[in-house]
Amino acid sequence: MAGNTVSEIVKIKRKIYIELAKQVLNNEIENKISKIPFKIAKEDGERYRCCVHKERAIIEERIKLVLGFDPKLHKNEKPVDLLKKRGQEDCCDNIVNVIELACDSCPIDKYTVTDSCRNCVAHKCVNTCPVDAIVTIQNKAFIDQKKCIECGKCREVCPYGAIHENIRPCVRACSVDALTSNSERKAKIDYEKCVDCGSCIRACPFGAISDSTEIVNVCRTIQKGKRNITALLAPSFVGQFGAKVKPEILKSALKEIGFDEVIEVGLGADLVAVEESQELKEKIMEDDFLLSSCCPSFKKTVQKHFEELKPKISKTVSPMVKIAEKVKEDTGNKTVFIGPCISKKAESCKYDSVDHVLTFEELMCIMVAAEMNLASYEKKEGIKDSSSHGRQFAFSGGLSKVMEDLTEKEIKTVKGNGLDECQKLLNEIMTGETEIDFMEGMACQGGCAGGPANLNKSKVTKKLVELFSNQAEYKRADQNEYTA
Repeated sequence: MAGNTVSEIVKIKRKIYIELAKQVLNNEIENKISKIPFKIAKEDGERYRCCVHKERAIIEERIKLVLGFDPKLHKNEKPVDLLKKRGQEDCCDNIVNVIELACDSCPIDKYTVTDSCRNCVAHKCVNTCPVDAIVTIQNKAFIDQKKCIECGKCREVCPYGAIHENIRPCVRACSVDALTSNSERKAKIDYEKCVDCGSCIRACPFGAISDSTEIVNVCRTIQKGKRNITALLAPSFVGQFGAKVKPEILKSALKEIGFDEVIEVGLGADLVAVEESQELKEKIMEDDFLLSSCCPSFKKTVQKHFEELKPKISKTVSPMVKIAEKVKEDTGNKTVFIGPCISKKAESCKYDSVDHVLTFEELMCIMVAAEMNLASYEKKEGIKDSSSHGRQFAFSGGLSKVMEDLTEKEIKTVKGNGLDECQKLLNEIMTGETEIDFMEGMACQGGCAGGPANLNKSKVTKKLVELFSNQAEYKRADQNEYTA
């Protein structure tokens, strides 16, 4: 990575991505896909599980998910068999999935008594429990897990803080309470609540939650040599592949690897900014307010968890969709969005204009597989599609600033930086505690610059994007020749 510490989970995942990409580009995947588990989990290699056989079995499950299949529904099939099924309806509908074999079945006794318990005379925990689940055994409080309803009252009243709340890492990370467990204590995702933000993926220390990818599809398109493909670079792309890899280098490298055209999604943000600012003006005239629609996870949070506010969501599509529609209209090319977001994979399924989505991490793996070293790459091609406004969509607060500039009047804006803050603000808006004209909602801390598939630290990315934004030929979205 360019700026973040790389865990063993990430290393293994990238090895799988690189091997798959390499096999597709070399037209060898049908013959060699079965060898990947043995190449990565060697007999004398590092061991993270009980044995090499389990290591390999988990790698096979990961490969199934990479290919687009839910491992839980294809337990008895091999990746080589699933290759033949690609494109059929049984490919998994959900982007984020649990690899049950990799899940450690974390203990789910939510409240337990620690050695700090003094068996005090007050026995507040015993007296407070509404279901009589707490008794004293050998001078220490004990919680009967069969009776416990996990209300947390005992923890609240214990004067010694002796009652520990045990929360799974994935559950703790999920802001919308979409993570539970099944009868075998394996992690389970409630898709009625899930908003595809990817927080659980980063949180799981066993790598048991992961997302499907389109690496194989994109590599196959490139491998065929058909040059009718447009890469759509998310605004946070600056500096993702190292400080020396300038935007001009990345654009040239993408063209060499097989893309016919490379366009900033910032141009799509310009188009969205003009349209959404007009929508905001109309809302203000009606004494109403507007919620942003750029972040698909924020949009899903409103739709699934704040249904009363659904009508307030902007009708304008996201910058990714807007620029993809423009490319389809202008050239008819296949479109590949490249960014830091997992949620964009789910969003793309709803729009024919977006053919594929890659994360920065997945693109990096494809480039490694193609033996392309960006650090020593010298070719450059200018990139200046977007205005300064469009490039600012990459970080929290950027969209709000653009709306203020384009409405050219003082407006009451709030910005939700991360899902926890978003939900807090949405609750305040619903109760009337906070009055607004416009709310910018970003599911990730720092905005897209803090997305789950970024290769750089959020603060570094924001700084680089701001510098790139200042270099834009056009300063406002409505001055851009494409949006005039």
